[in-house]
Amino acid sequence: MKPRALMLALLAILCTVSPVTAALTYSGEQTLWKDAVWEGEVLIDGVLTVAPGVTLAIRPGTVVRFTFRDTNGDGIGENEIFIQGILKAAGSAGAPIRFTVAGEPRPGAWGAINTMMSEEENVLAHCIVEYGYRGFHAHFARAAIRDSVFRRNLRGLQFQESTVSMERSRIEDNLNGIQFRDSTVQLSDSIITGSYWGLRGVYNELTLKNCRIENNLINGVNLRDSTLNVTGSRISGNRKGLYLQRSRVTVEDSLLTDNSEHGLYLEDSKGVVRGNRIGGNGRAGIRILGFSGEIVGNALAENGEYALQNNGAGVVKAPSNWWGTAEVEQIAALIRDNRDRPEAGPVDAAAPLHEEPSGLPEN
Repeated sequence: MKPRALMLALLAILCTVSPVTAALTYSGEQTLWKDAVWEGEVLIDGVLTVAPGVTLAIRPGTVVRFTFRDTNGDGIGENEIFIQGILKAAGSAGAPIRFTVAGEPRPGAWGAINTMMSEEENVLAHCIVEYGYRGFHAHFARAAIRDSVFRRNLRGLQFQESTVSMERSRIEDNLNGIQFRDSTVQLSDSIITGSYWGLRGVYNELTLKNCRIENNLINGVNLRDSTLNVTGSRISGNRKGLYLQRSRVTVEDSLLTDNSEHGLYLEDSKGVVRGNRIGGNGRAGIRILGFSGEIVGNALAENGEYALQNNGAGVVKAPSNWWGTAEVEQIAALIRDNRDRPEAGPVDAAAPLHEEPSGLPEN
């Protein structure tokens, strides 16, 4: 075939093929007033609002990029998705959905996936959320998050007056991992690591099941005026592992190990601490500034200064624990209470175990 004829034939073939879809771009202040489906490349160059009653569905493999805009000069990006309707961002293991910055990759380069007054359940599955101010934010909203990664944000996730469940997810290398208030939160099989504050909040109900809260610079979990239930979790390598103020707590079958100060710090709180391994912490396994309840059936061996430190005025009940020894005098040396400081209350360490209880979680 002659070159000219070949060229004409190729042009004819190209004309029958659909053109490649250009990146979908939203600029300035825009609102989605009807249901939309995203796939491929999406650029947010402003604030996009999803109106009440409208569903935004995002397909596997989609990449949503946000440009940087900073009108008040605080260095934090303001472009975001503001969802008053419903978000269904369902990626897959092989094709996750990615929310990221369009320009220089740095924490705080864009705003948030922001859900507000969204009564139906928002879904993030197999998503990667990175370089935002608040990777995911829920206020008066409901959300189910699974198999997702939140990394290199200023705040990985933030909740207010919301109900959120998260499973099989990883929150890593954010300035703060999760912070929340007045919310009900369930975390299972998830990891929070590499933050200043791993997880902190006030006036919440929090459940941690089979989670790892580790290697956060300040505290692993810091809650005030809250209810906390922890089972089967590892809280390790933080400054303080669990720090609870005026809270109701149940900690069972968990590891609180190798935190630089305290494994468990209880201040004016109540509940049960049962069947845990609390060891290898730099200062004390458990420090108390007021606690009512029982500390029972734990292994409290091999902590730095003390196994248990009572700096509160009340009696601390800690029967039937393993202290690394069965000798009464040696156990007394591992406890700091009114024998060391007259203003402190006593620790009742009756019926100490003669060996480590079976079935405790292993390091």
